Amino acid sequence: MEKWKSNVWLILVICAIIIGYPFFAIKYFETSTALKITTKYLLIPIVLFLLIFGPKFFYKSVKPLDKEIKKNKFKENARDIISIFIMIICSAGILFGIAFSLIISTNKFFGKSESVKINERVYKYEPVITKYGRLRHYIDFRNPKTQEIIRLEVYREYYVGEIFEKEMKYGLWGILYSTE
Repeated sequence: MEKWKSNVWLILVICAIIIGYPFFAIKYFETSTALKITTKYLLIPIVLFLLIFGPKFFYKSVKPLDKEIKKNKFKENARDIISIFIMIICSAGILFGIAFSLIISTNKFFGKSESVKINERVYKYEPVITKYGRLRHYIDFRNPKTQEIIRLEVYREYYVGEIFEKEMKYGLWGILYSTE
């Protein structure tokens, strides 16, 4: 395998590990706050970074690998523009996923975590069947600290009005999580 292909695979594997880590290591965590932080503070910088450096990277590193003989300049330019556009969208998704996962991970590992006993009434229960046929359970309850509604994936069915009891922690970013 050519060296650049193995480098690309290595980068993709590292990105997959970073993105996937919190989903395997942290059993319960609040996603809405992490999504708000990532979207509000990191989405525009990620897109601007890719709009500036994406085309430069494409023409410097990717375009020289193109072995196809060009017959029509218009088709070549159109193909380059489409390739850059798709590269920017895919890269933005990967970087957004990395930022989201790093917020969840740093929430747990850095700073002092404040323990709290959640003892709140379930406002909404929603069973969701994934496209692979797996049943997921989601509940909405009020955050005892901020009084905002939290949507949390849980591992059993709850009824509306039932009390959700769980020992959880607030991490560095103020996001609820539990590893048990």
